[in-house]
Amino acid sequence: MRLHTDFHDYYDTAVGYGVDDNVHYNRFTKEVVIRIKSGLNLPNHRHAGLLGFCGKIYPFTEIRKFDRKFYDYGEEARKIVEHYFAFSFEDYKNKDSEWGKYAETFFDHYDNSREMKFKQFFIDWNYESDDIFFEHKAPIWMMKFDSGYEQNGLLNPKLKDYGFDRIKDSFTAFQEISMYLSNILVEQKEVVKVEDEVRIEKHGFDLKKSFRKEKK
Repeated sequence: MRLHTDFHDYYDTAVGYGVDDNVHYNRFTKEVVIRIKSGLNLPNHRHAGLLGFCGKIYPFTEIRKFDRKFYDYGEEARKIVEHYFAFSFEDYKNKDSEWGKYAETFFDHYDNSREMKFKQFFIDWNYESDDIFFEHKAPIWMMKFDSGYEQNGLLNPKLKDYGFDRIKDSFTAFQEISMYLSNILVEQKEVVKVEDEVRIEKHGFDLKKSFRKEKK
């Protein structure tokens, strides 16, 4: 796969394993509107979203960590110093526990019903569908449910920024993108119907002589 891009991502190192010159990935980011057609319940976390990778949907939530030096000065003075994207409820809980009170949380962990709904989000929204990939002709996309902007999605995002290297190693990610582009998103060329007479002449036959019976 040949990469045409203006940024570096973690799986670019897999180019060293070999390149298929017939597959090209125009990896340029673009803000778009992504509409999810689903009857699934929306997540109850402000920074929840979806990352689409080669036909599969990965639900995530973004956790933000405050600078402890400014934490006690109130919400207006707090500064975010780190972002973490969790792709499972367990992953979220572990990071939330690690950061402690400096993690930005939006629901009471003692509220079992809200916690169970949030846990279900990672189960329900983990599915396979090619619809959005086909619509935008991109093997990778990201969207946030509560972005605050009309354009809530991004095509061809930098996967490293979302910690996707914890989900797919560089070689696997590179290979799956290449295969998805060549097998699923490949542009189907229109089959041109050639008239029988033209096909016959292309094979070197003379229509006036080749198919006539010679006089004896």
